[in-house]
Amino acid sequence: MNLQSMKRQAVPLHAEVAAVVRHQIMSGELASGARLPALRELSEQLGVARMTVVQAMNTLEEEGLIEKHSGRGTFVKEVAIPHRHTLHMKAEMSQLHSMVERLEVSKFDGNVSVETAEDNREFRLMRRMHTRDGQPFCRVDIRLDNAVFEQAPKRFSKEIVVSVLKDIGVAVASARQKITISYADFELAHALNVKVNSPVFRVFREFFDTDGQLIYSANLIYPGDQLEMEIEFAVDQG
Repeated sequence: MNLQSMKRQAVPLHAEVAAVVRHQIMSGELASGARLPALRELSEQLGVARMTVVQAMNTLEEEGLIEKHSGRGTFVKEVAIPHRHTLHMKAEMSQLHSMVERLEVSKFDGNVSVETAEDNREFRLMRRMHTRDGQPFCRVDIRLDNAVFEQAPKRFSKEIVVSVLKDIGVAVASARQKITISYADFELAHALNVKVNSPVFRVFREFFDTDGQLIYSANLIYPGDQLEMEIEFAVDQG
């Protein structure tokens, strides 16, 4: 991965590195006390000079976000995470089905594994890229009940999970999703073919059966220019 090829125009490389780490800290992705990778490791990962990483770390230290300990490394300081206000909305499942009709699956990571939950239920884990009209549309990490997966393993392996669930008649009693606006770190910028620190939508989606048990969950990440929300408010006539 080469940060130079994904950086925004007129933004210094050290500022891009600092911005990504800053976002990770302020979002809670990097928790207080977390140890950052060594300078050499970061330099190799990003394809930038060691001095670029040093400048970025100096900036974050001046902002009070990290602290350096000689011989031990660099650690995240305890910071106040900004509070997000939540706007609750309702939508029809048909809207979701309509949105995914034009999507296709292209494998982002061929590794498929099985996870055993605390209640001994097994879930199939898959990472994919969804494309629309041949262009990256979203990256998705899927967690699917293995018993449901085994009902149509070939289809679940190659097709959009939401569409397959509908087609094979899996009963979904309730569903919900949470959307937040975030940023593209180095890995996402490379996967979605966008610039580093570009805006992205992060969507966490869950489907439950009639017993309230989880059937399917997914973390989806969309480029900021690929998704929009339109809200119609019911007006109190009283």
